[in-house]
Amino acid sequence: MRETDDSSAIGETVWRRLASATIPALAVRGPIAVDPDLADEMGAFEETALSEEDALDSLMDDIALSAEGGAHG
Repeated sequence: MRETDDSSAIGETVWRRLASATIPALAVRGPIAVDPDLADEMGAFEETALSEEDALDSLMDDIALSAEGGAHG
């Protein structure tokens, strides 16, 4: 096992920035494995679910359309 010299080691932040910049170029060749935390930082897990308020508004819209007869007519 090789010990690392602290003076030659790069920090976590620098490593993530370098990886984030390098991954798109490597991905041109095909899929590559990426650390989940890094992928999250790169925006791979974008949340697209409705908020609770939007979901309730949508439900109320469906109820209003059903009451008017427009949902199934």
